[in-house]
Amino acid sequence: MPFVIDINPVAFSIAGVDVRWYGLTLVLAMLVAYAIADHEARRRRLPAGIVADAVIWVAVAALAGGRLLFVLQNGLPDLAEHPAHIFMVWTGGLSFYGGLIAGLLAIVVLARRRGVNWLTALDVAAPAAAIGQAIGHIGCLIGGDSAGIATTLPWAVIYRNPAAMAPLDTPLHPTQAYEAIALLGLFLVLWALRRRSFMVPGALAAAYLGGLAAIRFALFFLRDEPSVLFGLKTAQLIGIAIGIAAVGLAVVARRRARPVHAPSAHMEVVA
Repeated sequence: MPFVIDINPVAFSIAGVDVRWYGLTLVLAMLVAYAIADHEARRRRLPAGIVADAVIWVAVAALAGGRLLFVLQNGLPDLAEHPAHIFMVWTGGLSFYGGLIAGLLAIVVLARRRGVNWLTALDVAAPAAAIGQAIGHIGCLIGGDSAGIATTLPWAVIYRNPAAMAPLDTPLHPTQAYEAIALLGLFLVLWALRRRSFMVPGALAAAYLGGLAAIRFALFFLRDEPSVLFGLKTAQLIGIAIGIAAVGLAVVARRRARPVHAPSAHMEVVA
């Protein structure tokens, strides 16, 4: 029997401002992600305060990148008429991959400014990002955002609250729950691998990107969105690019980890 979700996406209101469950879970996700990243930064003896600074950098970059890619994908007609539309984040519309790419670039720039190995900085962020995203999807499940296609499976979800973003009274794949569980699994794998000797700087970040791309590629077959190329959706095509980037990052990490052997004394060095 399908699970019925009749929760109002608005948890409560303060001075006429609605506070949604998604926003509350997002705050929780950020707090947990910060704690994980700070723990890892201390263990790796990174400069004090770098995680706190990274939170600001990543938040601003992710908001800008997420909005920019969303507008490029969905709002170009509005942008041509009203150029200020690109800044109207409060009207809704952020691209996950746009935010992810911009956030990662922000970490790289900050690390280089602080004299920290940018591959190590990405490794610190990887488990934190995975668990944060897993928690955030609980808010998506409550509000009906990013729901899947109709299904007859016994664990389908049915939304009854009119404020939900999903179609009402229709059994749907709980893709938000699928993704939360998969991301939790990814976090546990990354957390177990982070101390392994073979995990050279950058390898953990590559594993995160590869795992994330695979998870989202698979789940978007269950999302009701139009195909754009070869039967694949936009997010799946971007996911393929992210997967290729993960392989490239792994190659860079492995090459940087190779020891540099100085020529032996008896060898002739040719200028």
